Amino acid sequence: MARFRYLTKRAFLTGLATIGGGLALGYMTTPDPEADDGSPITCPFLAMNPPDTTNMWAFARGCEANGMSYSMALLVCIQVTYCQKGLLAVLRHEAPDIFRLREVPSISHDDRYAVFQPELREMADGLEVDGRLALQDLVAMKQWVARQLGIEINEASRIETALLFVRAGGDFETWTVDRDDVFRLIAGQRPLAEAQVTIGKMNTALGATEWGS
Repeated sequence: MARFRYLTKRAFLTGLATIGGGLALGYMTTPDPEADDGSPITCPFLAMNPPDTTNMWAFARGCEANGMSYSMALLVCIQVTYCQKGLLAVLRHEAPDIFRLREVPSISHDDRYAVFQPELREMADGLEVDGRLALQDLVAMKQWVARQLGIEINEASRIETALLFVRAGGDFETWTVDRDDVFRLIAGQRPLAEAQVTIGKMNTALGATEWGS
């Protein structure tokens, strides 16, 4: 959770410099976005309705349409672009390359829910109560995936767990979420719940998860 706050703070400061620098230099658009080469979009949130990657502003608007607050979308865009392409790309207001998200240092993670959908659906059968999963059930599912791959869960992967809970319409009083909406989002489909992802909700969800030692 602390790292997520750190990343958003760094992205915010970088963003201020970016906006100011970009306006001064006249960089209000970017080069043509990367073409879809047939590679899958590995982030379910982006896959359900791929945003325009012409520039960071268009990208943020696309994420907003998917259910993320515009301010958070802009901060995420800046952070991912910086890690993926470097500072010059941020100053040019470029958006991330959404077809190469597995190649982003400190942000990419291979323990994605989508890789094991059939197995996780079977696992959810034994966890759900009245069609709902607990936030901690999502943690257990993530830990299972990581064990299958023999890898350590990093902060980006924990953030994916919180994002799944929040965007699928998680209830912050009962800490449960609709099972079907969870798997819709995992599959890159739009959940029926029209929940908005904000930094505040993400930090609250991250703070409620228990990962063990």
